[in-house]
Amino acid sequence: MAIDIPDNQAEHTLRTREAYDRLAAVWSSTTDEGPFNGLLERPALRALAPGNLRGAAVLDAGCGSGAQAQWLMDQGADVVAIDISSRMIEEAERRCAGRGRFMVADLAKPLPLEPGSLDGITCSLALHYIEDWSVPLRSFATALRPGGWAVISLDHPFGPGSPHQRGSYFDTELVSDTWSKADVEVTQHFWRRPLSAVLGAFADAGFKVDRVAEPQPSAEALQLFPGELEPVVGVPMFIVYRLWLQP
Repeated sequence: MAIDIPDNQAEHTLRTREAYDRLAAVWSSTTDEGPFNGLLERPALRALAPGNLRGAAVLDAGCGSGAQAQWLMDQGADVVAIDISSRMIEEAERRCAGRGRFMVADLAKPLPLEPGSLDGITCSLALHYIEDWSVPLRSFATALRPGGWAVISLDHPFGPGSPHQRGSYFDTELVSDTWSKADVEVTQHFWRRPLSAVLGAFADAGFKVDRVAEPQPSAEALQLFPGELEPVVGVPMFIVYRLWLQP
């Protein structure tokens, strides 16, 4: 079946927003304790966050329904969270019950953040919706204080390819995947890019890679979701980078 690929970033952003608006009501219930987001990617991202977050000003970029923002606040952080989907922001605000600051914002455009106002940033599986990373990474670097950190998770560049992928590993290419969450099915589009492009973009924005995690299912997760997770044992699915802003 042919997939209708967006022609430009604006059209892609619109479709991404619409898809996440549709998913918002079921996102927490299907991902918080789900095999991939909840039990594979999020633990790895959280493990790379600095150990003491009490009093730290942290941006959660692409916050979804608020699981990561809630975790950050539980660690003592002062959190501002953004997402492209207004419905996701509503879910996140409801979940966090008056804690934190939430706003709709587009990572493909400069973010409305005060320069030097943040100690750290988390960005969970969101940058791959953006073609030109110079825009969000410049926003991150500007908003961070000197020596600030960012923990960013992405689909692994060595992971399984999309069935609709036309180019090689070395191409930066917009590909698609169809998800079913509860009774909601959406087709999402995102950019795959080689490792060299990822590391080059980080360096161009002034970041140094400090740690990399390539999560694998835990024994407990495998017991809970053997059908979903046993096939990905030994397979690179996600990659998490901890970055520090260079002085």
